[in-house]
Amino acid sequence: MKRLIEAEFQRIWINKKTRILLMLIILDTIVSCIFRLMSPSGSYDAKNYTVALNSLNFSPFIYQEVSLILLYIVLPIIFIDSMNYEQIAGAFRIYMIRPYKKYEFMISKWISLILTTFILIFVIFIISTIFGYLFMPKVSTVTFYNIQHKFNSLGALLYIVKFYMIQLLVSVSILSIACIISVSISNSVISILSVIGSIAILTHFTNVFEFLWRNVKYGFYTLGHTVPASEHIAVLALIVCGLFMGIEIWIKKDYLY
Repeated sequence: MKRLIEAEFQRIWINKKTRILLMLIILDTIVSCIFRLMSPSGSYDAKNYTVALNSLNFSPFIYQEVSLILLYIVLPIIFIDSMNYEQIAGAFRIYMIRPYKKYEFMISKWISLILTTFILIFVIFIISTIFGYLFMPKVSTVTFYNIQHKFNSLGALLYIVKFYMIQLLVSVSILSIACIISVSISNSVISILSVIGSIAILTHFTNVFEFLWRNVKYGFYTLGHTVPASEHIAVLALIVCGLFMGIEIWIKKDYLY
């Protein structure tokens, strides 16, 4: 399994497209930082921009700007490219003779893609945090949504780390959608559009999946303890169902090539 993960992770990053998308994220993060430096206000719900940005609370609001490209363009492309590789390359026969169980290939893809997603999110976190400390108004304490007490520098940093971990979880839920679609549809372009369309449909017809669209609001509201339990259950259910359904379809398709 370790070799499978290493091979898949290397294949993701050897892909020129992945490196270009990384540069896009870096550029978008820097541009967003500069924009918020000139317009230093943020919003917990992406509607009312009344939060004064400073050196301690800057990073999550930059993620709010960058996440649109990350979640709905960059990650679907990376996810589909990885998941669809065997179908495009016609490599199922080769995998059937290798000394691994079929489900291990899918799990190795998930782990590799989660690590890749973590790297992309970590890049946003590092750039925005450093930019905030260097250029935004210096403060010693800060408050966050629906939390009465004030955070010092360390407390604010720990809060932001939790916020980004929640965003990673949201990204994994999008991976689960991409997993089901990619093993069902061999055309990469159609698969990517299907992922975006699925997100739009899920968020349009039910509030339970609102976290897929209002991911930053979900992060702040989760840490502020105002998110209904049904939404947390939806996140976990989507991830678990996506993994198991993806594995099941993968195993069955394995015999068709």
